[in-house]
Amino acid sequence: MKDLLHPISLVVAALGFLCLLRDVPARRRDPASTALAAVFLLSGLSFLFSITPMWQYLDRVLGTVNVSVPLAMGCVVALIACQQVVLTYWGSPPEVARRRARAWLSVGLGVIAGLLVLFALLTPSAPRPIDFTLYYAHDNLYAAYLTLYVTAYTLGELFLVRACWRLARRSSRASVRIGLRVVALGATITLGYSAVRIGDVIAGAFDRSLAQWESFAWTCGDVGAMLTLIGWLVPTVSDQAGNVQHRIKQHRSYRGLCPLWLAFYSEVPEIALPIDRADPAQRRRFRSIGIKLYRRVVEIRDGRFVIRPYLDTRVRESSEAHHRAEGLHGEELNAAVTADQILAGIAARAAGERPDPDQLTDFADADRQTSGPLDEIAALLAVARHLPHEPARAPHTERACA
Repeated sequence: MKDLLHPISLVVAALGFLCLLRDVPARRRDPASTALAAVFLLSGLSFLFSITPMWQYLDRVLGTVNVSVPLAMGCVVALIACQQVVLTYWGSPPEVARRRARAWLSVGLGVIAGLLVLFALLTPSAPRPIDFTLYYAHDNLYAAYLTLYVTAYTLGELFLVRACWRLARRSSRASVRIGLRVVALGATITLGYSAVRIGDVIAGAFDRSLAQWESFAWTCGDVGAMLTLIGWLVPTVSDQAGNVQHRIKQHRSYRGLCPLWLAFYSEVPEIALPIDRADPAQRRRFRSIGIKLYRRVVEIRDGRFVIRPYLDTRVRESSEAHHRAEGLHGEELNAAVTADQILAGIAARAAGERPDPDQLTDFADADRQTSGPLDEIAALLAVARHLPHEPARAPHTERACA
């Protein structure tokens, strides 16, 4: 059962670690993110060390029989401590969190040190990758070793369940609430593993065996661990999905503003902001869709400024009457009128025909209230929708919207 479930759990842990690894550089000053990545790494290592081929390989390379036992269990104790660090930073002020995190890590290191000392006192004579616990259950030193490990494991899982439910009730984010409840469910299931291991210690004292419960123990341990890892991933996956949606929206907005940008660029090519092609750092920065979109908005804003002195009030009045007759009103009407003003203003500038001062006007959407960049982009997109999708362009602008 162990060699069937552990590879699956290892894959889950590895995928989760790779998913989190993407955000670690951007959040290197966030101890919770680092601790959470460590949870997945340590979990994966604990499963890896326990798989029979790796168990046998480590025995040969390190020259110590059953050395996978303290390695795997040490990883589990460390990840339990790291889980508490994550919850501490999520639920406490930074000063308090730092103090509590150091305490949890110190306790974890203490338990690991105790496990290593007790394992060094054991005298394992043969590799037992499948039934190590059953084989050594009658050894008093191993009983002490297993008691220390199971006590730390059980208390850690109980603290995890309690802290997850408490923090889930306080969180305002749905993904965090769901994720923490899945973590709590997984930790609760792992207590079945703890119960069997406690039973192994007690049965060993009475010269009995719980061999028939081994499959149940490994099933609880692996299924519970997988649920715990999945629960930790829920907020991260939710955030990354939101980031992907945001980037898709930025790409669509960038493409959607193309007709508006080209309309200005065809008459005022100097609105294009220069890029130092020889500077690799600047080239990388301007490949970002966020920077490209911001740049496009600024250039359109500059184009509007250049065209504004050529806006004729008669064009605006005629356009308003036309679009009102088509049933447009409100902001959509202003966007349609603004599109007509832009085309007329560009034509007037090309012909060198400024309107009389008493005929000057402003863009119809000039009074639209925008509270931030997203609102401004939405306003510009509304104007762009009323422009021809394939305006006339010079050959050197063919790839300008790519």
